Amino acid sequence: MSLSEAIRALSAFDPPASLPPVDLALLADVLEANGLAPIASYHLESRRVGAGLPAQFREKLLALYQGVVNDNVYRVMALRGALKASEVPVVALGGLAAVDWLYPHLAFRPLGDVRLAVRGEDGARFVAAAKGAGFHLEGTDPGGHGAAFSDDRVRFTIQEGLWKGAAPDPDLFARGTRLPALGPCILRPSPEDMLLATVAEQAEQGLHVPLVTFVDLRELLRLDPPLDPSYVTARAASLGLSRALHGSLSLLAGHFPEVAREARLLSPSLSAAERAAVETVVHSARDPARLSYLRGSEAAARLVLLPR
Repeated sequence: MSLSEAIRALSAFDPPASLPPVDLALLADVLEANGLAPIASYHLESRRVGAGLPAQFREKLLALYQGVVNDNVYRVMALRGALKASEVPVVALGGLAAVDWLYPHLAFRPLGDVRLAVRGEDGARFVAAAKGAGFHLEGTDPGGHGAAFSDDRVRFTIQEGLWKGAAPDPDLFARGTRLPALGPCILRPSPEDMLLATVAEQAEQGLHVPLVTFVDLRELLRLDPPLDPSYVTARAASLGLSRALHGSLSLLAGHFPEVAREARLLSPSLSAAERAAVETVVHSARDPARLSYLRGSEAAARLVLLPR
């Protein structure tokens, strides 16, 4: 319990004055593996929670913080060059959408894999714009619904829907909000679509995902105005994401009890059999200190969570 409490303390935007008793070596490893080292380091260096903690612990996290700052700034600037050259609507997803929206500081969240949604009919024009900005096409997905680009330093992928390989999704673009800092035609998803895109990404990995993605969900559930439960559950059902949504929200409530009530409001109804299957996956992914899993467990979890 003390490890979970320490993780909650150091991933909060307003941390407490001190940490509970915890194995600091284990805590540092878990924070690093889960993308939480940057925000933890910021608190340790600037807030009372870091007072009296060993220099070795703080220095390890500080090095990770500095690396994320540099990497995020570099990649955002490179991507901005490519995206400003595009005249087609593009929806930023994942860490690229979250970092300047849900977090108070660019360094708090590693960008992770950069994913963008582009409508199929705009694909050729986007490819031309990306090439003009110095990014070459690395390859396309077998179904032709996605592609990867690189300038040999920064890499990103495009997709047509909420997740890789998903069907084209007009609502994702229709409900998006302009994100002019990245380019004139760049959008971020609506809060509800951001929630479901995150849930789909977590389901693709069988819920064995970095805890920073649950911080994304935590902050989405704290937005004002709050997310629309009827829209979320209806859209999840239409996309086949109800099981994934239940699983992600169940794990979220365990990791961050402060948003458990909001998570319950958004959780869909499942049959008893579906609920039992999903909760088995949730239980296997619940321990933040568990950094490895049996071979095949992720694939089995995907069969439970993702649309069949």
